[in-house]
Amino acid sequence: MSKISRRDFLKIGAASLAALAAEYEFLALVGAQRPGGGGRSVSRTTGVPRHPVPSTCLLCPARCGIIGFLEDNILVKIEGNPRDPNSRGRLCARGQAGIQQVYNPDRLLFPMKRKGARGSGEWQRISWDEAYSEVADKLRKVREGGLPEQFVFAAGIQGLSGIARRFMRAFGRPNVIEEATLYRANKEAAQELIWGARMDVNDVAHTRYMLNFGANPYEAHALYLGFVQRIIEGRMKGAKLVTFDPRLSNTAGKSDEWFPLQPGTDGVVALAMANVIMQSGLHDKGFLDTWTNYPAEELATYLRGYSPEMAEKISGVAAADIRRIAIEFATTKPATTISAGGVTMHRNGVQNERAIALLNVITGNVDVKGGWCLPRTYRFGEPEPIPPTPTQKSELVQPADLPLAPRGVAQGVMSAIKEGRQSFQVLMSYGYNPAYFDPQSTLSAQVLADESLIPYHVAVDSFMSESAALADIVLPATTYLESWGVYSVPACEMVPFVTVQQPIVAFQGQSLPFDQMCIELAQRIGDELKEYFAFGTVQDYIKAAIAPINGLVEAGGLDHLKDYGVWFDPMAEPDYTAYEKGGFFTPSGKIEVHSSRLAEQGFSPLPTYEPIPDHGEMGEDELFLITFQWNVHTYGITANSMWLSEIVHESPLWINKETARKRGIKRGDLVEVRSSVGSVTARAFPVQGIHPQVVSIGGSCGHVGYGRVAQAKKFESRDPSTRLIWWEKGGNGANPSSIIPVASDPIGGGQPWDDTIVTIAKV
Repeated sequence: MSKISRRDFLKIGAASLAALAAEYEFLALVGAQRPGGGGRSVSRTTGVPRHPVPSTCLLCPARCGIIGFLEDNILVKIEGNPRDPNSRGRLCARGQAGIQQVYNPDRLLFPMKRKGARGSGEWQRISWDEAYSEVADKLRKVREGGLPEQFVFAAGIQGLSGIARRFMRAFGRPNVIEEATLYRANKEAAQELIWGARMDVNDVAHTRYMLNFGANPYEAHALYLGFVQRIIEGRMKGAKLVTFDPRLSNTAGKSDEWFPLQPGTDGVVALAMANVIMQSGLHDKGFLDTWTNYPAEELATYLRGYSPEMAEKISGVAAADIRRIAIEFATTKPATTISAGGVTMHRNGVQNERAIALLNVITGNVDVKGGWCLPRTYRFGEPEPIPPTPTQKSELVQPADLPLAPRGVAQGVMSAIKEGRQSFQVLMSYGYNPAYFDPQSTLSAQVLADESLIPYHVAVDSFMSESAALADIVLPATTYLESWGVYSVPACEMVPFVTVQQPIVAFQGQSLPFDQMCIELAQRIGDELKEYFAFGTVQDYIKAAIAPINGLVEAGGLDHLKDYGVWFDPMAEPDYTAYEKGGFFTPSGKIEVHSSRLAEQGFSPLPTYEPIPDHGEMGEDELFLITFQWNVHTYGITANSMWLSEIVHESPLWINKETARKRGIKRGDLVEVRSSVGSVTARAFPVQGIHPQVVSIGGSCGHVGYGRVAQAKKFESRDPSTRLIWWEKGGNGANPSSIIPVASDPIGGGQPWDDTIVTIAKV
């Protein structure tokens, strides 16, 4: 038998995978054809024809296209939509488990009003008319009093729809809390300062070198499945992947090289690499002088202060490795960096992100094929008349000491209320759960329970979350599989596209879409608020939103989206170096290596490394605590899924084996993890793949609300699987949020999740 080289073996494997992928997409396309179009899907077990309905998944920010399959109007299967240009028919475990969001026996199905004290669990069922009348009356009184800031709206991590944002603009002053800012604020602030967009898109499918700082796209990413597919494509073409992360994540484990640096020191490593590149003459002087606002010579002089030896002392990454990787990155074209929460969820997160972005800028890998690219999306319209955008900022959400925070600061809201720095009359929340998600979540629960601090709270949710349980009225919301929406997420292939979210199944019980609630409340409150919602239904709003996209309108508009789930211009090609047509979205029109906005606020205008307070004063027994997301969960919103919680239902404490040995800790031992604001107990999981000074706990577990599945409680229901919760005795793990102190990056306002210092002890 002739020998097969490793290269030939990989080529054969790649060809086989491509053939399988083509077959899969063909079969999926047949199942996804329009009703009456000639294709049909049939259950393999019952022989019953299945009716396909395309829509969009909302269980993570990626917004993957999906197809729901119905048997007798019952949702029996969810798969990926092969027409989606990002996900291309693939779907993760979370997306497939969406069925259990719809048919969960603990769904909220009727409007309810509390009977006893807040948090007592005593409720009475009321009609929708009663609920609407009471909520509209409360809001009308606030509005008539001329103090719109006394109304606060809070959205959970699944975000705000266009109609919800319109409702707040029409109401007046924008007291809008977005839970998503807890995780994205610093990344967005840094990106806006650099080039005017809030997100970067790494063209990893066409790159030759990926330099990954603190990202774990094999388990979680803003573009998740679409992005990780492109990483794999790039890797199969020979691209190198180097990861800097204190923990051996799935992505780090699949990298060519992994460096477990000290938390929060990514910026100094990146600046030292930039110094090596500049001093070696490997930078793109033409790009720097043409498209940045700072001379290459002056930047080289500034960067001399960041030597690899200095970076080694701070980060623990060897100076020789910093030099080698810097040169590899600069001489391998095209190349791109990848960065995420491991970089930005620190008190120096914005400057860390700016330092990493600088590596792309000095090598000219900006908005080129295989490089670090601007997002490609469509901008939606609004039906006339359009509510004016309030000019006055909300001190509650956008405090004066954080003027550069792009979407406000969520984590400081409850502290401000408790300390009497802010007050309001009405809180309306949609999928918002600070009693679980917030840092110092027990503090948030205390504030929500106190009627003197929050006089009236109406919670809109599909489940009785920890925070909904502390409301005065609970309105049952449909899940994403019963609701409308329209999205244009950044395109992995650099060609923008639009996806629709449409109801796959009928509303369960008396639940209603939140957008429909906003329209009804606007009508009941009256005055000019009513005029802004005269457009009709949610579908009418979507038609107005997509009206500016001529190609989509010509293809059939909403009818096309309802039939296929997605639209993109079939004649469009990736439009690289788009900035050449009109510059970047910054005050200077260039990439702002030097930020006058930062200088005006007293911060370093150039990318810099700023040591994290307290990290240099740690005692011998103290450790860093960092958090992470499991690949089968999205924060805590999927813990109510049987399928997903059976896979991950506890949150063990990752600890270095040698660190554990010195403390006499063995695998499975109960360990108390204590910070300055509290403690949690977790089972020890000693591993080699974590920095010796770091321990880590994954999120998503440790619920005390959100339904019995999330709490690991076995129970009888119409779903027989609820009797099979075999992990009930072991419990549902720990919620690390409760021991994370509230703090902020002084620039972006983001919560520094990975700066917490803890001590540990066997229980």
